[in-house]
Amino acid sequence: MKWLPVFFLLFVIYSLSAQVVEISNPYRLPAKASRFRVIGKNNDGVVVRLYGTEDIMDVFDDKLKLISGKTIDFRNQSGLLQHIMLNRSGAVIFYLLQEKKYSVLMAQPVSASYAEIGKPLVIDTIVDRKDLVASNLRFRASPDQSNLLIYYPYFNGNKVESIQFLCLDQSLKPLYHRTVPINRDEQELEDSKSLVDNDGNALYMLRPPDQEGHSNYDAYRLSNQGDLTTYRLVIERTVFGESSFELDSKNGNLVVCGFFGEITPSGESAATGIFYSSFDPANGIPLASQYISFPNDFMVKLTGRQPGDISRLYTFNIRKALLRNDGGAMVLAESFIKDTREIPVSSGFQPGFNSYRTSESFQFNDVIAFSIAPDGTMEWNSVMRKTQKSEDDNGAYSSFLIMNEKDKLRLIYVDDLMGGGTLTQYILNSDGTSEKKTLLSQNDNDVLLLPKLGKQITPNQVVIPSYKSNSLRLLKIAF
Repeated sequence: MKWLPVFFLLFVIYSLSAQVVEISNPYRLPAKASRFRVIGKNNDGVVVRLYGTEDIMDVFDDKLKLISGKTIDFRNQSGLLQHIMLNRSGAVIFYLLQEKKYSVLMAQPVSASYAEIGKPLVIDTIVDRKDLVASNLRFRASPDQSNLLIYYPYFNGNKVESIQFLCLDQSLKPLYHRTVPINRDEQELEDSKSLVDNDGNALYMLRPPDQEGHSNYDAYRLSNQGDLTTYRLVIERTVFGESSFELDSKNGNLVVCGFFGEITPSGESAATGIFYSSFDPANGIPLASQYISFPNDFMVKLTGRQPGDISRLYTFNIRKALLRNDGGAMVLAESFIKDTREIPVSSGFQPGFNSYRTSESFQFNDVIAFSIAPDGTMEWNSVMRKTQKSEDDNGAYSSFLIMNEKDKLRLIYVDDLMGGGTLTQYILNSDGTSEKKTLLSQNDNDVLLLPKLGKQITPNQVVIPSYKSNSLRLLKIAF
C-alpha cells in the first residue's frame, strides 16, 4: 500500500548568512501515523519514519521533494517495526512475528522505495510474552554502523535473570549469540548503558544501588568472539545525574564523563564538579581519572556572583560527551527545570467554586561546555546563554541539536519560544570561544521546529522537522 500526501510537496530555498536553507511545504500527517522520526540519509535521500498504529517510510530528495512514501506491513507482522538499519541504498527492517509461545525476530532487506528484496531472514527467537518482547527488545549500532548489538532481558518476578545478546555484522552474519546470567533487580535496568565498538566487542553496564558514596558500575563485556568478561568500573565519587559512556574507537579506550555531587544540608542533590575517567574496555583497568571541582571563574561567569565556600549546580544535566582525537572529551550540559502546578478554572455556573487543572512548565536554559584533556585536566570551560520556556508540551520544541564539524560545534535551538521563536545557533570553537547567530524566523516561515529531533545528515548539513497544526515540514540547512 502506497501513501502520498494530499498536497504536492513544494519547497522554499534562500540564502542567509552564507547558509543555504530549504523548507518543504507542509503536509498533514495521517491519523494512523501521527508521530515521526528522521532516520538519516543515504544515497536514496533523507529517510523519515511516520508511525502510530501504522508504519510509513518516506524518502525525500536533496531538494526535500517526496520521492517515495510506502506503508510497511509485512506478512504476519506483529506490532510496529523494531529497528531500521540504513544501507548505502535501501535498508534492512527488523520486525517481529508472533508464534504461540515465542516471538521471532525477522530482518527484511528493502529497496530504495522500500519494496521487499528477497525473503525475510530469521534473526532470533525470543521465548517470552508478546508484550514484553515488544517493550524490552533493544538495538545498539556501532559508531561506524558496521555492527549491530541486539539484546533482550528475561525476567523472573522483579529480577532480571539473564540477558540474551546477539551481535550482527553489516551483512547480518552473527558474530556471537549468548545468554548472560545477571540476576539483578529490574530497577537497575533503568540506568543501564550499552555500547558496541566497530570490531563487534560489546559492553553492558549496570549501576548497583547503595554504594556508600561511590557510583561504581558493573560491566559485562562480550568480545567479538562471544567471550564474557565481568569487572567493576570504579567511580570514586557520587555521581550527580546521568553519566556519559563512550567507546573511543581511535584510541581504544572507554571514556566515562559526568558530574559528581553531594546531598546538601537541606536534603537536595547538587553537582559540585565534573569527572573524567578512562578505562581499558577489555578489563576495566583505569587509565586516567580526574575529579575537578567547578572553578571559581566558571561559577562567576555562569551565575554572575561570587561563589560561596562550595560551588554547586542543581539543574544541569549532561547532554552529550564528544570524544576528541587525542583521547580527551568535550562535555556539554544543559539546565532543565520542570514545574507542576494546579491552576484554578472557574466553573461559570457556580460563582466562588473553582475546579483545577494541572499545568506543567518546562525550562531548558543555559548550556555549559568543558574541554578535558586525555589526562583528565580541564583545558577550558564555556557558558552559552539561552532561555526556553514552554507549557504543557513536554518540552518538545526546546533543547538543541548538536552539529559536529570537527574543528567546531554548532548548537542549534529555537530562542524565545513564547514569542514565536527564532532559530538560533551558537558556534563553539575548539578554543572555547563561542558566537551566537540568528538563522531564521519561525513566524516568517510558518514553522514550529523541533531541533532535538533533528539529525546531522552530512558533514555540513542538518535536517530539522517542524510540526504545526498536525502538519509536518522538513527544514534543511547547509553551512
